[in-house]
Amino acid sequence: MTRNLHISSDSHIIEPPDLWLERIDRRFRDRAPHVVREEKGDWWVIDGKRSMSFLGVQTGDRFEKDSSELIIEAHFESVRPAAYDPKRYVEENREDGVEASVLYPSEALLVYGIPDSELCSATMRAYNDYIADFCSEDPLRLKGIALLNVDDPAEAVRELTRCRQKGLAGAMITVLPPADRPYDLPLYEPVWAAAADLAMPLSMHVATGRAAASVDTTQKNVREVKESAFYLQDHFVRKSLGEMIFSGVFERHPSLRVGSVEHEVSWAPFFLFQMDYTYTQRPVRGNWHRFADKSALPSDYFRKQCFMSFQEDAIGIRERESVGLGTLMWGSDYPHTESTFPRSREILDRILAGVPASDRAAITCDNVARLYGFDAAALGA
Repeated sequence: MTRNLHISSDSHIIEPPDLWLERIDRRFRDRAPHVVREEKGDWWVIDGKRSMSFLGVQTGDRFEKDSSELIIEAHFESVRPAAYDPKRYVEENREDGVEASVLYPSEALLVYGIPDSELCSATMRAYNDYIADFCSEDPLRLKGIALLNVDDPAEAVRELTRCRQKGLAGAMITVLPPADRPYDLPLYEPVWAAAADLAMPLSMHVATGRAAASVDTTQKNVREVKESAFYLQDHFVRKSLGEMIFSGVFERHPSLRVGSVEHEVSWAPFFLFQMDYTYTQRPVRGNWHRFADKSALPSDYFRKQCFMSFQEDAIGIRERESVGLGTLMWGSDYPHTESTFPRSREILDRILAGVPASDRAAITCDNVARLYGFDAAALGA
């Protein structure tokens, strides 16, 4: 148990405007994500479609301003330098009480919505090279998560292997695969096997659907995203995790770890109850999978092999025994608008009030350190 040490399981970098212009395969350069300057802000454009503007310009403002004063567009010059400078990144987060961070992208979350699979994969490879270089500045405190396009499972396995060799600590898969290619299909078996063999945890982050609204041909820009995209965001991760559990993915790959990132926790107790109820109380329909272990329940596989990264879910913390203490990992979401920065210590003290020290250590440090290979002893030295 590591006391009073905080590792963020979900933090982000802000991609510099020239990332893809410099790193993407030359044949995709004309269609690569790039920045277009407008009067009120710089906007990313992906394959001719407007995506989103720059985050990381109002980190902490939600504690001082009304939500109506918060913005969704800004110029890159306004982004806090620590969001794209690894040395400053570490320094600024340590000031907030965060000793180390698992790093996810910002704009690159939305590349999962690129319809052209080749362009999608090329964009991801370029980002993976970038985040590997970023983390190499301080591998003790920075662990990068690769982007993985599983449209072609064989290609996904090659990229997963390459990213492991580059030192990345895990990979993201789309939270919402195409409707005709759900995660209960056998075609994904090579991906699950490789992730297990390589000890690369797979995560499903909010806003990573293969049909993401912000790059859809029928949508002009991010302003058209409905509120439901945020308050119903756990719908897709429940669907995907349920498909994996009920089709026996975790049974066949007992060392595979798959998690939910930025969907919070409170949905999980009822989700587990519903899965177990369905498995034990409803008649088998068609080719429903039955576990070889007759005593096993869907919730058993969730607690043993799934993980959940959250920010401020005090209700979820109170239900930690229902979902399994080992599944829970706190994240600051730095430097996004909804981040806990610069009040991470204060927020953790509030949502973990009354939680035993051993449980707090598991949630804020030990679980994520074990999953991603952080040296907690060295961090606490």
